[in-house]
Amino acid sequence: MRLDELKNDFPDIPDFVHDMIQEEVEKQVNSSNITPMQRKSKLNRSISRVAAAAAVCIIATSTVAYAGTKLYHMYLEKQGNYGTLTTIKSDENSEDVKLPEEIHEISVTSNYIPEGMEWIAEGYKLGYKDTLDTAGITVDTVLMDEKSLDKSLLDRNVIESENHVFGSYDGIYLKYNTINGENSFDQRIYLLCPEEYRVLRLYIGNTISKEEAYKFAENLVITEEDEMIKTADMTTWSDNIDSTVYADKIALVTNGQLPVRQIGEAFNLDSYAEDNNGNNITTDKVTACVDKVQITDNLQLLDSDKIPKAWKTAVDANGKLVQNHLSYIKKGDGVNNLDSVVREENMDQKLLFLTVTYTNISEEELNHMLYLGTLIALSKQNDGTYTIYMPGTEAGEDYDYYISDSVAKTAEMTYSSVQDDYGEGKNYIPSLKPGESVQVNMAWIVNEKDIKNLYLNLNGTGGCYEITENMRHTGVVYVGKE
Repeated sequence: MRLDELKNDFPDIPDFVHDMIQEEVEKQVNSSNITPMQRKSKLNRSISRVAAAAAVCIIATSTVAYAGTKLYHMYLEKQGNYGTLTTIKSDENSEDVKLPEEIHEISVTSNYIPEGMEWIAEGYKLGYKDTLDTAGITVDTVLMDEKSLDKSLLDRNVIESENHVFGSYDGIYLKYNTINGENSFDQRIYLLCPEEYRVLRLYIGNTISKEEAYKFAENLVITEEDEMIKTADMTTWSDNIDSTVYADKIALVTNGQLPVRQIGEAFNLDSYAEDNNGNNITTDKVTACVDKVQITDNLQLLDSDKIPKAWKTAVDANGKLVQNHLSYIKKGDGVNNLDSVVREENMDQKLLFLTVTYTNISEEELNHMLYLGTLIALSKQNDGTYTIYMPGTEAGEDYDYYISDSVAKTAEMTYSSVQDDYGEGKNYIPSLKPGESVQVNMAWIVNEKDIKNLYLNLNGTGGCYEITENMRHTGVVYVGKE
């Protein structure tokens, strides 16, 4: 079951929301707020990057073959002090490039893995076994199509860049300026893989040296699978340049379009499981109910063996959550000047502990039932409109956003009490018989000032960045405190 490939329809979005999510995705991709997925997945083909097209002056680099016949190049040019332009060029007229209707799915591995790391999430991410919250290496792929040529991807806040041939693949290495230096994805490698009709994007954490990143990329092994996928359904490199692609999935909904459930209210939920014959099934015969919300300043409600390692560093000698240090940032343009800190403050952190009951109201046993809890922040206006945002993205009079140095964030659940070795994230209920109920505890650490805007999504789709059609059908649960 591949929940990341579920299709959803999205409403038309006003321009100001497009602008908001463009800025947020740009900041998040260059920050530490990329968390391990807790669902089955192959290479993620859905993430889009925010960028602007610009004219480019071509410089020489190496060439690679595309579909065995044409030569393609990846070029890099500096733009201002901190901008880079990446362009794919062909030695022939780009109008002659034609993609097949279907291409092979691919898998990616490497003959070199940095010490202490291992593949997680079925080979699209490398992480540290004991510290999954630490930035590792995430591999993402997009389709190289005819529209990919002669367009330039502008990356901002780049402090180091170069062309390099990684094994048999032409590529670009970028290192970004990051104000929040700890646990961030501050490096990136673009790899041109024309024989596979792809461009690979490697997001690399700051715990990994440039030399290790190069060795990992130079030893990549790309294998074509038997599975065929339609090229029309794939995100492309040109989408990567088009700043509206991801923004079209952001959420602006009015009251009534997004049901808001209350504590103690049971509602039906689409669930994914296996039947007794081992077949993957989807059922709407499961109810969910948030029974209780508890807010504390320590971790005593958690099972000690399930506490994320990073959380253990967020408490003092008495077991109380330490304050989160916030830095308020004024944006530079990322080309001629960088972002800068304008002021700082300390903020109390709280543990948000939720108890959720899942009940099987069907007539068949559900095995290895996937459950997901995603904490999202919603801003509700006086006219009943809800807008999704990431804490830290809201601007103030003297700043454009803020960053923090502790663990507080909204995201997919990092802590969950019921676990099953069936999947990578272990967030499965082993068995749920007809009429049976199971209680699950979920927890997040959040900034105290954000609690009033917090909602829980229990659906298998959607998350911190988007409100999907399924979310608008199932609704969200208000778990905040005014």
